[in-house]
Amino acid sequence: MSRTRTRQRRPVILLRPVPRETPLHRVWAGTKVLSAAALSVAVSFAPSWTGLGILLGVLVVGVLVARIPRGVVPTVPWWVFAVLAVGLVLNAAGGGLTAYVRTILLGVGLLVLASLVGWTTRLSDLVDALPVLFAPLRLLRLPVDEWVTVCALALRMLPTVRAEMRVLFAARKVRGRPGFRNPAGWWQEVIDAVGAVVSVSMRQIRDLGDALSVRGPRSATRPPLRLRLGDIVTVLVVAGACTAITVWG
Repeated sequence: MSRTRTRQRRPVILLRPVPRETPLHRVWAGTKVLSAAALSVAVSFAPSWTGLGILLGVLVVGVLVARIPRGVVPTVPWWVFAVLAVGLVLNAAGGGLTAYVRTILLGVGLLVLASLVGWTTRLSDLVDALPVLFAPLRLLRLPVDEWVTVCALALRMLPTVRAEMRVLFAARKVRGRPGFRNPAGWWQEVIDAVGAVVSVSMRQIRDLGDALSVRGPRSATRPPLRLRLGDIVTVLVVAGACTAITVWG
């Protein structure tokens, strides 16, 4: 009996919340988006070791409070570590090792921060938060309603596109991987996969547009915004972290 050489890889899953009932899951989606944006701006302007350490502390607390399992972390391909290793050697030879390591840690921290928002926020909650987040732009007489509609439809179509990609990858796995002798064959495979996903997505979007046209305009009544204790605690923690990064970073 032959031993399998390849391990089961965990795929990259975007905007799929982890089903938990934690205080961080109950925080309003707008609070999490604004908090992530504030932390990203603060640590990007002060990417020191102190700022990175404070960001790491906030991420560790958030992951522990949200009880994020290890299985949601995707499998990193080997070539990513190879590219990072090559950059490490080149920067070490050029004298920029410290800046390179800080840049890598900053990118990983921001990626985990964005993932934490996706792991604890449902798409429906994020769609409901868009009108409130875009409300200040109404003062500039910008088409906020059209932007909110486009963003809401795009977010609601993400699960459909993700499902179609899973079906496509499963069909490709069943068909077998013939192997490509030159980069042109690999590029053609990528074009075929993207074309198939776009074709199916366009059909789904057309059906959704027809359904919206038949339904006609409808006045959506949104529930009033009520900030809870978790929102206040999140704002205080993020405000303290941004202040510490700005002062000591």
